[in-house]
Amino acid sequence: MGLFRKKADEQKVWKCPHCNMTFDEKERMKRHVRKAHGEKGGGDMPNMNPFGFS
Repeated sequence: MGLFRKKADEQKVWKCPHCNMTFDEKERMKRHVRKAHGEKGGGDMPNMNPFGFS
């Protein structure tokens, strides 16, 4: 009776193309690639640096 099972596409393990780290969620993998490898993406969280440099 799989009431609380994840769907097949949610069970997939996502892998970073740069460093081969694995993630359970695609959004976490995308965030990792943006932050750790400097790829510009759809920016869900803007850089709120008060000093003006990155």
